Amino acid sequence: MYNKTNNFISSVSMYFLFLAILCLIMNNELVAGENPEKKVNRWTISLSLKPYYDSNILKYSEKYIERFKNNEDPGRFHIESIDDLTIGYSVGVTFRDEIIGKLRTFFGAGFDSDAYTYNSIKTWMTYNVFWRQYVTSSTSFNFSYSYIPKFYVRHFRDEDWVRYYGFTPDTFRPYEFSKDDFDFWVQHIFSWKTTRVRAYFAYMRYFLDESNTEYDSNDFLYGFRIFQEISDELDVNIGYSYITSDAKGYDEPGETKETSDDSDATNYEHVYIAGFDLRLPKIFSLNNDISIDAQYQRAFYTTEHYVELDPLHAGRYDYNYRVFFNYNWDIFKNFSLTAFYHWMGRESSSPSDINNEYISNEKDYTQYRVGIRFNYLIRF
Repeated sequence: MYNKTNNFISSVSMYFLFLAILCLIMNNELVAGENPEKKVNRWTISLSLKPYYDSNILKYSEKYIERFKNNEDPGRFHIESIDDLTIGYSVGVTFRDEIIGKLRTFFGAGFDSDAYTYNSIKTWMTYNVFWRQYVTSSTSFNFSYSYIPKFYVRHFRDEDWVRYYGFTPDTFRPYEFSKDDFDFWVQHIFSWKTTRVRAYFAYMRYFLDESNTEYDSNDFLYGFRIFQEISDELDVNIGYSYITSDAKGYDEPGETKETSDDSDATNYEHVYIAGFDLRLPKIFSLNNDISIDAQYQRAFYTTEHYVELDPLHAGRYDYNYRVFFNYNWDIFKNFSLTAFYHWMGRESSSPSDINNEYISNEKDYTQYRVGIRFNYLIRF
């Protein structure tokens, strides 16, 4: 109880401290007024604070939500609650210059984190850097790298430990990973100025904790997205991504993926994206808009293990659904807020009657997040 209270107090204190700093900055901006001499701002510092409610922080199925509520499976649950109040915050810095003639160049770096109030085990953070370069006035490319040092998924029972200790609480081990993410995209704005096309590529490396090294993987993403302006008020977009994930599939010296008795999570995925951005009539002369994005994802697992050896992945396929609703409102010149509701769900199955119900009980889930994000920009 002491740790839970401390986590809550720390999160709330950070929240109000951040708001106080934003209010102070905005007050100084309003008092100072506009600078009569127009100048080029090369530096931008972005600050954001995002308190939100997460309904299912570990993406548990109904089976495990009920087990948690009934205090079953000693050793599995290392959380205080299924849901939580989360404080997300981020800071970024961007430098703009014209290195190649009059073509714009951007360098940037950032940090963001989601801090969970009652379940600190779930708190995670990301570091990132990027370089964006215009090669013509309408064509640009972007390189970026991000790193997640530790991301907690949940505790799972380790079958290797079960062989020695039986079905005891100690055989539940944390499933955690770190991740490198290398991204590249190139974008072109067509001469009629209402169509923008972006093609992108990503290479992602997942490194699992010592109990789950068979899940280490190298992932590749290929995709495109098209943005089309329909009118002064409406933009629409569509996109597609193809993702491959090549899991290691073994965890002992001398083993290979083909000869191991470990899980093989190798899979490929199709992702379909559609969305729109609608600019609404001004409120008190302030801009505001609504954006909605939807994703439909189909993943197929390709392990050649028999169902009896790898029941979680043999023949498995997933249907993933995502809907992101955002309402954006510009409050001051450099200060805005975004109210959001994000819904996620997954349905997992298998054509085999042997593991169809098992996979569904393990991997089906629904989750939503609702909150507000405060955004502030400092330019100089």
